[in-house]
Amino acid sequence: MSDLGELAPVPAGSVLLHIGPHKTGTTALQNALRAARDDLLAQGVRYAGTRSSRDAEAARHAIGRRTVRDEATAEAAAAAWREVRDRLNDASVPRRAFSSESLANADDQGAARVVGDLGPAEVVITVRALADVLPSQYSQFVQRGLATAEYPRWVEAVLARDESVPTVRAFWRRHSHDAHVRRWGAVVGMEHVTVLVVDDHDRDFLPAAFERLLALRPGTLAERIGRVRANRSLTAAETELVRRWHLECAAAGLDREQVRRWTWRACDRLRAVDPRPTAPRLALPAWAVEQANARAAEAATSIAASGARVVGDLGRLSAATARPGAITEPVRAIDTRLAADFAVGLALHSDAQVAARLATGDA
Repeated sequence: MSDLGELAPVPAGSVLLHIGPHKTGTTALQNALRAARDDLLAQGVRYAGTRSSRDAEAARHAIGRRTVRDEATAEAAAAAWREVRDRLNDASVPRRAFSSESLANADDQGAARVVGDLGPAEVVITVRALADVLPSQYSQFVQRGLATAEYPRWVEAVLARDESVPTVRAFWRRHSHDAHVRRWGAVVGMEHVTVLVVDDHDRDFLPAAFERLLALRPGTLAERIGRVRANRSLTAAETELVRRWHLECAAAGLDREQVRRWTWRACDRLRAVDPRPTAPRLALPAWAVEQANARAAEAATSIAASGARVVGDLGRLSAATARPGAITEPVRAIDTRLAADFAVGLALHSDAQVAARLATGDA
């Protein structure tokens, strides 16, 4: 396991606020925290989250980035944050914690707004090599229907900061790790910011670090994190299938939000099936790895000089290498089995919707 050094727990009476960002092991960690909820409480820690979608809405409301479409859903998001806030401010439990990568979308005012709603807060930021984040973030953007450019074009746009391409601005808002440290440190004080450098080869590092930070019994999270399904990225072919699906739906004039809901459920079907070990994954070409490493090295230098507590080797952020055999060019052919799995996911989602409407008398 990576060396955790003398990583001490956050002070009793404080809130641990994990802001992500995305694609840094957040989903598996959050699932483990939810699964261990009762065990955590017995050890003096209240985990304030409930389920991922509700937590995300709560976090977006908290930072002032409301994406809801009507008054009813806006109030539901506000109510979700009030519940999280009240749990985090419950001083009857020595330590309280909340994790949502949506908090990484905060601007300076949003960060101040969140902390202003809470008592003393300790902010935890997980960081990962930029060259490893880029392919997995593209896959997630595609699943959401947000990225429609082919993969090579999107990578070029991100590294050139070409904001005429959708999601480029969102990518850098999420993954300018040094900016997160500066932003949240300005609100809570740098001495209250902990940066955890994720090691993709050490599955135990993240749960063990949070066990230390929350003064939990060793194994409380680590023993559960292996039982929960991680938010795996799609393979290169799966990602391209979903990208083309979104393009065809848009050309047919289908409702964008409804298509997103269908697609996410269908992608759940794809993620539930383990791909062949030889299935090509998205990766960066050598030139892009070099550029991503250069940007990551700048961020690491800034983080090192910030005064935040750093756990792990910041040099890992800029040490990525090109992966032989990975896909760096557009996928031109898609296995019919993948298309069938995706279609089954769509059908299952449709059946679930119809059953729910019949049960409520809306059909």
